[in-house]
Amino acid sequence: MRFTVLGPVRAGNGERVSTLGRSQRRGLLGFLLLNADLVVTLEAMVEALWGGAPPSSARAQIYSGIHAIRGELRGLGIEEVASVRGGYLLRAGTEDLDLAVFENCERRARTERDPAQVARLLRRALGVWSGPALSDASGAYVEPARLHLEEKRLACVENLIDAELALGRHDVVISEFRELAHSHPLRERLCTRLMLALYRSGRRIEALDLSRDLRGRLVEEHGLDPGHAMVELEEAILRGDPSLDLPATAVTAGSGGAPPVGVPAQLPADTVDFTGRDEEIATAVRGMTGPQETAPGICVITGPPGVGKTTLAVHVAHRVREHYPDGQLFVDLRGADTYPMEPEEVLAGFLRALGVETGAIPDSRDERAALYRTLLAERRVLVVLDNATDENHVQPLIPGTGTCAVLVTGRRRLTGLGARTLLDLRPFGGDEAVVLLGRLAGAERVAAESAQTRELARLCEGLPLALRIAGARLAARPHRGIGEMVERLADERRRLDELSYSGLAVRSGLDLSYRGLSVPQRRLLRRLALLDVHQATAWLAAAACGESPAEAEETLESLTDVHLLRVEGVDRTGQIRYGMHDLVRVYCRERMAEEEDDAGAAAVVASAARYLLRLTTEARAANRGRDYWTRCGEELAVEVDARSLALAAAHGVTWLDAERSTLSGLIRQTSAYRLFDECWRIALMTSWLYDAQTYTGEYEALLSISLEAAREAGDRRAEAVVTTAVGDMRVMLGALVEGEALLREAEAIFRELGDRHGTADAGRNLGYLHRVRGEHAAALQRYQELSEVFRVEEDHAGEALALRCIGQIHLTRGRLDEALPYLEEAYAVAARGRGDWPRMTTLYWLGEAYRQLGRLEEARTAYLSVVRAVEPAGDIAGASWARLGLAEVATELGDHEEARVQFDLATEQAARCGITPMICRVGVASARAWLGTGHTAEAAETLEHVLPLFSRPAPPSLRAEAMELLAEIHDRRGEPEASARARADARRIRAELERQENV
Repeated sequence: MRFTVLGPVRAGNGERVSTLGRSQRRGLLGFLLLNADLVVTLEAMVEALWGGAPPSSARAQIYSGIHAIRGELRGLGIEEVASVRGGYLLRAGTEDLDLAVFENCERRARTERDPAQVARLLRRALGVWSGPALSDASGAYVEPARLHLEEKRLACVENLIDAELALGRHDVVISEFRELAHSHPLRERLCTRLMLALYRSGRRIEALDLSRDLRGRLVEEHGLDPGHAMVELEEAILRGDPSLDLPATAVTAGSGGAPPVGVPAQLPADTVDFTGRDEEIATAVRGMTGPQETAPGICVITGPPGVGKTTLAVHVAHRVREHYPDGQLFVDLRGADTYPMEPEEVLAGFLRALGVETGAIPDSRDERAALYRTLLAERRVLVVLDNATDENHVQPLIPGTGTCAVLVTGRRRLTGLGARTLLDLRPFGGDEAVVLLGRLAGAERVAAESAQTRELARLCEGLPLALRIAGARLAARPHRGIGEMVERLADERRRLDELSYSGLAVRSGLDLSYRGLSVPQRRLLRRLALLDVHQATAWLAAAACGESPAEAEETLESLTDVHLLRVEGVDRTGQIRYGMHDLVRVYCRERMAEEEDDAGAAAVVASAARYLLRLTTEARAANRGRDYWTRCGEELAVEVDARSLALAAAHGVTWLDAERSTLSGLIRQTSAYRLFDECWRIALMTSWLYDAQTYTGEYEALLSISLEAAREAGDRRAEAVVTTAVGDMRVMLGALVEGEALLREAEAIFRELGDRHGTADAGRNLGYLHRVRGEHAAALQRYQELSEVFRVEEDHAGEALALRCIGQIHLTRGRLDEALPYLEEAYAVAARGRGDWPRMTTLYWLGEAYRQLGRLEEARTAYLSVVRAVEPAGDIAGASWARLGLAEVATELGDHEEARVQFDLATEQAARCGITPMICRVGVASARAWLGTGHTAEAAETLEHVLPLFSRPAPPSLRAEAMELLAEIHDRRGEPEASARARADARRIRAELERQENV
């Protein structure tokens, strides 16, 4: 299904799911989905989201929301929201939307006469629900819609119960719907059906107790008496009315078949303090108690060691055992051991349990399997096969008919069994983990140390085995605090030692899994564990093990099959990302220390770092061009497969963003391993990720590490390059004085080394500092000198930047005829080099020139080209500038509705960037547009939002413009004194700018 509303609102394409970010955006998509294949007007959407009290920006928010939804869907390969006359149309086929599937199944069930078919259809209808409808959406319409859909769901449940009663499956009704009836005492039909099921199951007293309980709750909570139907049923139960009995023609579960020779009951005891897994239990029970088919109902439970596969299987088996009155067989196949049980050995045990004398058991496996299938052919028997190795291990033990059910557990994914239900267990979430710890160590104790308990659950990584061990140790030592255990577990070197108690040990389970791996699997697992990265891709695995990416990916997949790695998802570049549980990582680091020496570990880190450097250098070259920094990265080039290089180059900042944790981890790890040459170069290559996405705090920390690495290596050029990067960052964040000092320090080192190219590179932002201070003559002189150096060095990106900045200065001074030739030359130079960013940056400023010249369509075309290039690449800073340009063009064309949409998008993107000059520029332009359309209050509100930011360094000309705009707002409000103060501030700033201009 592509879309869901019966639970959280989601869109997906089978590989990736989008949550759409904001709850209001989900509300908007949810409303379109509730009206799928219908034209929804703008007015209807405003009414749906805000009721009778929409904000003044409601229409703009709708446009912005539709734009964002389209972008998300386009990223999933879905083009379903169409603009039509009068509104919008979202197309969704009957299998694309969970609500459509639900309604279709429910409609078909109403026309069916066969209760088994009715039950099957209604179970499918209910199976598409994943929680309360529209559960994470917001909007005025949501609560009424949710109540309406919940009413339809409950009606469907009631119809399902009628079908199950007609089939004689009273125990199914009781086990599945008792809690539901208790929580809905006002639904008389639901309650009376449960009473009838209890009565027909021979539980007359429980049926009457239920009636009395519901009667009491109705009176106490609602002041109501039970309805006529419940009273009549209660009286009929009291007198044992024969009309309540199941009709003789009804289909009954478990009917037919020969009397059993033996009735085995081999299930182990259920766990008293079983916790969580409600959804998995419900799914397994449905799969094993649904309509009988020709093949046995197989449920496969897989997951990593210690996740609770056997515990869940035994719990589910006890829940469904009443459906299999002819016996329950259980065996531990010991699939993780060195010598698993052979199928013929298991068959012999099962045959004896079914009443076959030892002397009558055939010798061959095939004959034993044939006899086993014969004995079970007409019986309802549950078979539990715990800890299977693979499909071949299990296949001979599968009964031959649909009267039986099979529960299988294993560490490997057993997808070849044709299972009706596949459950891939994950560790517990935080809440479930805390509940289990409370049951083991005491709820009051856990509540008293709530924060420490949650940290303990995190260190146990939600793994039920680890939680049980921790809980048992706490219960055995009531005098010790939970925080003390947390401190011990926080030390990775002791963690697995601590997670051992009374015959239970996390390490033992991991040992079994590790010993069962091939040599390449072990090598890859322990080397990935060594690397400080949260997720791995095929290229990183190849780097760690010296294999091709195809071979590495095959090994990665094989490790997910045995649940030692997990697939975290597919990132936006199409790479599959693999994760490792922390406890597995701790164990594999132990194995790394045991099996490979320090030199081997350093070689693994170096190989991964060189691969990463090669890929980041390729990404930078393809997007920023072969500038000075890119050439530094190329100095340590290693051979990397063509596909990985092409992927990094094509996706640029999106690829870097996907690898963010890898970048951070390996920069820190190369520093720790004293691999200084790799360390500072990787940090340098990633600068434009942090520039485009503005993860400024994170980047500052990484630059600090790489600067220390450069100094420790005694590499003066490296120190100068990284100092330039730090200076650039400080300037971007508005710390102009600090940034200038760093840039001049870097410039001095480059001059000392005789590196003209490096000196010019450090001078880029020194020119910018001249510009923002209004020192235009000094800026022009510097950029003229820089352009010549960059030209000689064949640095097209640098030369284009210098020429563009000259054009920008002329543009700022109103000299449009002088600006345009420089900008056009800059664009031509950028086009000669490699890299999109120099071209797109120059194209934006060409758009500015066209706009100021009144060539609005050319300006609009330029801005749109920038948006289409930078937004898919993840450059939100560039996108914000281009959206601002589109907004200003729309304002000048009189299209105020389009202008407001673009202003909103530019504002949102600028806020995400956190770059002060950008936020100020967008805010001032947006406020001026509001004022131009007579919206004085909105203009004031917008300007007041950004005025405090002018306390930080911002371009003086922009501060002057803001003060002039504030004066106009005060004029509109009839506040002459405030207007005069604002105008005086503006004149003072302009005068200072003119003074600097004449210096």
